[in-house]
Amino acid sequence: MTTIITRLYPDQLAANAARASLLSIGQNEDTIRIISGTDAVATAAAMKAARISTGAAATYAKAMTGDQALLVVQAPFNPIGTARNAIKVLQKHPAMNVGLADEDIYLREYPSIAEPSSILAKHPLVMSNPFRKLSHGHILGNNPLLASKERTSAMRGGGHMSRLFWPMKLISERKTRNSVLRDGVLFSSMLGLPLVSKAWPLRDDLPTILR
Repeated sequence: MTTIITRLYPDQLAANAARASLLSIGQNEDTIRIISGTDAVATAAAMKAARISTGAAATYAKAMTGDQALLVVQAPFNPIGTARNAIKVLQKHPAMNVGLADEDIYLREYPSIAEPSSILAKHPLVMSNPFRKLSHGHILGNNPLLASKERTSAMRGGGHMSRLFWPMKLISERKTRNSVLRDGVLFSSMLGLPLVSKAWPLRDDLPTILR
């Protein structure tokens, strides 16, 4: 999506002031054109190159009888909000009323698939505009591919998060155990009674049934 924003100003000075305001908000200077009406043939060619519709170009050509200057902004869809911001800035620079119902025309861009292995012709990036050189290749205005840094640890920063609030190690060294029971203490010792008593010798004078 590209927005063609057109404003006709009474002279070159007013058009330059509007252009300066657009540049102050970060508008790419390659997207801004100022067309004068000194030469009818050159003016018509410049409007066609700026992608102004035939009807709007004829209306502007009739109004450009003197020192009038036509400001044209080809606002791309990326970064997001470029067209909206440009329109808001130009509201502070009142332009001439030429009788057009809408001077902000939205053009939908259609990709041209030239080869099966290519998504877009004339540009290697998806969601790009083939009609102008982009300062940003991504719709959000940033480089979507960031150079990765080699990491030496699975945790960011190379340190344990626990060190931020606990000065000691979370995992201590294991000690060698020499008993199945922990700490080597019998549970029965807590009762004070042995679990296994000593065997008593048998007496010869007892009956066999009691032995």
